[in-house]
Amino acid sequence: EDPYATAESMALFFRSALRRGVTRASCAPRALLSTQQLPKSPAATELALRLSETLEEIKEAGTYKEERVITTSQRAEVKVQGTEHAVLNFCANNYLGLSDHPRIVNAAKEALDTHGFGLSSVRFICGTQDIHKRLEKAVAEFHDCDDAILYPSCFDANAGLFEVMLSKEDAVISDALNHASIIDGIRLCKAQ
Repeated sequence: EDPYATAESMALFFRSALRRGVTRASCAPRALLSTQQLPKSPAATELALRLSETLEEIKEAGTYKEERVITTSQRAEVKVQGTEHAVLNFCANNYLGLSDHPRIVNAAKEALDTHGFGLSSVRFICGTQDIHKRLEKAVAEFHDCDDAILYPSCFDANAGLFEVMLSKEDAVISDALNHASIIDGIRLCKAQ
């Protein structure tokens, strides 16, 4: 019998955790994270019903997006689970084909051995690793610039770009269909 199957046993678990000074729900056993095992309030039941109906409407409209499971590295041709042949990949950001280039993969393996799996936070909280500074220096030298800044994603780069380039005296005309990162970047800057 599952000791966390009833509301009373869950309450006992959380009271015990609170007495020990644990205040975060992340201390819960994995079994508690399943909504199937949580007692259903009328509001939770109503929410589940509405979500289920909304998902069904999205599927009926043909706009539900199934997740594609790629079983190869991200490159121009990929193998997708459930297909017999490789398919052309036009949606990745791997424009230069570097994500599975042997030199890049080997450098990443070496960095894992020497530096672990990254900072586990953002630079202004944890600091910057020496390998990031070396890469920024190499990028700056390649572009004949004084300095360069690495961003973890293009979204972050776009979000930070406009604030440093534009002032309140500038104006931006932007299409509503621009990428969300461009729209967010414009909203974050002082331009009109």
